Amino acid sequence: MMRISVVLPCYNEEENIAIAVRETLAWLDAAGIGGEVIVVNDGSKDGSADVIGKFCKEDARVRVVTHEQNRGYGVAVRSGCDAAKEESIAFVDSDRQFHPADLSLLLPHLEKFPVVVGRRRKRADPFMRNVFGKVLGCLIFVVFGIWIRDVNCGMKVFRKSVWPKIRPEHGTEKFFNAELFLRMRREKIIWRQIDVPHYPRLAGNPTGGSMRVIVNMFREIWNLKKAMHANT
Repeated sequence: MMRISVVLPCYNEEENIAIAVRETLAWLDAAGIGGEVIVVNDGSKDGSADVIGKFCKEDARVRVVTHEQNRGYGVAVRSGCDAAKEESIAFVDSDRQFHPADLSLLLPHLEKFPVVVGRRRKRADPFMRNVFGKVLGCLIFVVFGIWIRDVNCGMKVFRKSVWPKIRPEHGTEKFFNAELFLRMRREKIIWRQIDVPHYPRLAGNPTGGSMRVIVNMFREIWNLKKAMHANT
């Protein structure tokens, strides 16, 4: 039986996280896959912690990693992957714009490729959020010389054995995934990209385009550029 750790980063997703966990558990059961669900509560200020706590009591496969303060999307994903116990690790955004069952589109390729990443077939985001995503991709290309279609797709899976080599250390938010690909390039780790569906957000409020995140983005890209240059 295949075994996998599925990481769900969560920040103020009280309206979504229960469904995200249930869907992940249902997918594991339906696919006959063993493993665990790791929910990373990244300093949520709503009722997310209470919702997650109930699942931990109801199903031993659910574990929680808690950040007392919000540390950013990338750090949340990293904490979950660090805590993972199974032979394969996946992370899926918990805003329900990805369905955990669609991991079945990626997993068959894990036999040949140590890392398999999703690419949103058609982004179900507002116009300006889509534009911001394209601008971010161009910025990554200009600064780092690497072009990845849909670099920040929130559905990826990889073998646990490669995690120490690709583990981002400096990308805390918008450049977590960029650093992931930069480390794969440096380590000559091959990867495969697969189209996955993307669904409209039905509840909760996105934070990826907040002014705080955008301002911090410039500090983050500078720190990442400096760090990667120092390691070459």
